[in-house]
Amino acid sequence: MDYPLRQGIVWAGTYRIEEFLGMGSYGQAYRCTDLRSGSTVLLKRAKPSKRDTGRRLLKRENDILRQLSHPQLPKWLDWTVHRREGALVMEYIEGINVEQAILLQGRTYTQLEALRMLLMLFSPLEHLHQAGYVHRDIRIPNVILSEDEVHVIDLGLACRVGEKDADGPEERPSGFADSWGPVKYRMRQPEQASDLYGLGHFFLFLMYAGYTPEEGQEEQSWEEELAIDLEVKSFIKGLLESRWDTASEARKVLEGIVRHYSSGNNE
Repeated sequence: MDYPLRQGIVWAGTYRIEEFLGMGSYGQAYRCTDLRSGSTVLLKRAKPSKRDTGRRLLKRENDILRQLSHPQLPKWLDWTVHRREGALVMEYIEGINVEQAILLQGRTYTQLEALRMLLMLFSPLEHLHQAGYVHRDIRIPNVILSEDEVHVIDLGLACRVGEKDADGPEERPSGFADSWGPVKYRMRQPEQASDLYGLGHFFLFLMYAGYTPEEGQEEQSWEEELAIDLEVKSFIKGLLESRWDTASEARKVLEGIVRHYSSGNNE
């Protein structure tokens, strides 16, 4: 039912499917050519198996994206219907995501590099929050590296701050099957602190990219395993423990930390 659309299909007489990019919990993404302009765009359709829930979430993502205007977020382009099925069309951002950089290219990050990337992510998140929304899915696959800039993508789980039943009944947790269950649950709460929590885990992923445990070493907490300075540990714990109510408050603290480490030999 969720088999990807074939390459070469023209959606609504306008968007030619060039490449299937991937599938998430509720949607499928495709790189397309706009036959009117020749430009490359991203087309997102709901997974057919998700039926009404998938269609509802895609329409919500469309409505949110239309209200945003930030260079580090995808630009809304169109809502188009093909054979009674709607699809969201947005700017296609060239580059690779952080997950690919780490797993496929072997990229690692120093503490300062990770902090600087974290700081760059605050601007699009503050824009989103100021518009009244929260992303709820800040993870390494959803951050694109494009030249010297980073972009936040995939607003498929974004919702209005404080929105009740944001995901519908099938997303309500009924127990945690693995250690990531509580992390996902916390990240999905419809509040700004959820994105700050996601940023905390994002930083830890960057740092773990360069971590190799000693042979026979038992698993420990990130505070014990990673070589992170005390001031930085305190900041990351603050993100994970909801020390700040808004992204702006956390950003100001991080700016001071980055200035401190940028001015010395603390790489």
